Amino acid sequence: MKRKLAAIALSCMLVQTGMPLPANSSEDGRFTASFLQGWLCRDWTAERWQQEFAAASDAGMDALILQSVCDLSHTQSDAAAHKQDASAYVRTSAYAMYPSALDALSDCTLSAQNDGDALALALEAARQEGMQLWIGTVSDDRWWNYGWGTPAVSDDGTCYFAQWSEENAMLCAKVVEEIQTRYGETYGDTIAGYYYVNELWNIDAACARTDGGQYAAVLGENINATLSACGEEPLMISPFFNPDLSDAAQYGDFWTDIFRTADFRTQDVFAHQDGGGRECTPEVIREWALALKTSADAEGLRFWINNETFQGDYASKPIADLRANVEATADLAGAHILFSWNHYYNPLVDSSKAEIGAAFLEYALTFTEGDVNGDGIRSVLDAVMFQKYLLGAGVLTAPAAGDLCKDSVLNGFDLCLLKRMLLRDDT
Repeated sequence: MKRKLAAIALSCMLVQTGMPLPANSSEDGRFTASFLQGWLCRDWTAERWQQEFAAASDAGMDALILQSVCDLSHTQSDAAAHKQDASAYVRTSAYAMYPSALDALSDCTLSAQNDGDALALALEAARQEGMQLWIGTVSDDRWWNYGWGTPAVSDDGTCYFAQWSEENAMLCAKVVEEIQTRYGETYGDTIAGYYYVNELWNIDAACARTDGGQYAAVLGENINATLSACGEEPLMISPFFNPDLSDAAQYGDFWTDIFRTADFRTQDVFAHQDGGGRECTPEVIREWALALKTSADAEGLRFWINNETFQGDYASKPIADLRANVEATADLAGAHILFSWNHYYNPLVDSSKAEIGAAFLEYALTFTEGDVNGDGIRSVLDAVMFQKYLLGAGVLTAPAAGDLCKDSVLNGFDLCLLKRMLLRDDT
């Protein structure tokens, strides 16, 4: 331990360098945001929205992620057509969180509240609570027809996936542009960014590279349409993985292929779904996170972990299991988010969650002194993270845990105290 500490380059001479503790750090939690699905909240009143944001703030979060503002469902109307032929489907239901002027969304059912504008209620509640809202675009269930084997083509050689993807990309981009026009002036500071709804995974043919690079190219162009519409606002993407389809290294290579086409920026967020819902062990969770972080870091993206709060049977994940999964990747993630506190731990949504919700709060808000990376233990990794933070080369997952001098300033004095604690811990 002493030799590891000696290897830390920054000495306590940096005591003059300091940064104020963030204003809300006394309430900072391990998790910065949580996903919220539209089917749950589209008819919430203004009061109910405010309750949700207030409860999320009390849990240490600074944002919620609205998974999608438009949800489109389809049924295949031509049984003789290929399953991947998007034109062979009819829309059976459509919901939108705001009144869109786009022809493609003219048939959407709207909220029963606020003349159909649920998104305005969400944004106003976020602003009132000093929070932010990430806004997802269009969820189209035809997405799940693709990604299995090599992309199919029609008799005339048209790739069904490329055809659907072009239509989807255009609609998602227009939704982003419409939201910016409609809400940007009033809620520009409240909109944290946008969420890319199509959930990518380790597609077998793409990871084996037997698809001729088609998936990476098509997906990269699809992503680019939303990136272009975002302007300077960040885009969050949150892919998942199925360990039965490839290995972790192949998935990392697949993302490297996508990055050759997709023009991500340094403000964008790669929020890897940790696999906890598939009952992956912490060791497997770390292996896959490392592979994707390597690819994302090469592009300069912000790398977050999206911790899944459900089990294989979709029951709420025990807090002990959530904690083990978080600890497995705490040193890799710039931040941790959840899918989903709202749905699996929040008693406002389900009163039966009161006990596990209280246990979650205790875990989310309680830190060991010096545990700035939030992995539940104080170690040399915290000193490394703190050093990078003071040099302006990183962030602290739990800044309040680093204020060891209790003066609301983070500086070299705190780092010195942390090093002394680690030396004492080692004796």
